[in-house]
Amino acid sequence: MAKMPEEGRFEYGKMDKQTGAQWVHVTPEMARAHPQGKLNLPLWLITGVFAAFGLLQLVEFAQFGDWLALFKAVLQLLTAIMLVMRAPISLMLAGAQLLLSVFGAVTGGMLKNMSELSGTGGFVVLAYLIFCGLSLFYLFEGDRPNLIYRHRFRSFRGAKD
Repeated sequence: MAKMPEEGRFEYGKMDKQTGAQWVHVTPEMARAHPQGKLNLPLWLITGVFAAFGLLQLVEFAQFGDWLALFKAVLQLLTAIMLVMRAPISLMLAGAQLLLSVFGAVTGGMLKNMSELSGTGGFVVLAYLIFCGLSLFYLFEGDRPNLIYRHRFRSFRGAKD
């Protein structure tokens, strides 16, 4: 395990009047060295699902030559890699996944495919949309992902004088 840096920088954000919580920003080195700065099971599962769907999109590209499938595959695999590397950009990539999925569903692409697919195929598309929403909520609101990817944590004590 990495050693905590001797000197650190804590920057306190504004206090939330309803909850009494505030964000405390730390350096990336401090976030990586903290025990909560490591990937846990939910983050590994999120990474695995992005990688699995990316590989499925690659298979679709190989079978049908669909360039959109190749784009989605690259984006999903890149998201999985960035999540493992603990890069802050991975949150934006995960958000792009959700937006593309919702856009595909709203414009009729996914909904049309769901009606033409077998029951299992439609369930997979629906499950992926739900997965994107829940994982994005966890990535943006969870304490561990905020420390890992945004280098901040919630404090309920208030700023030190």
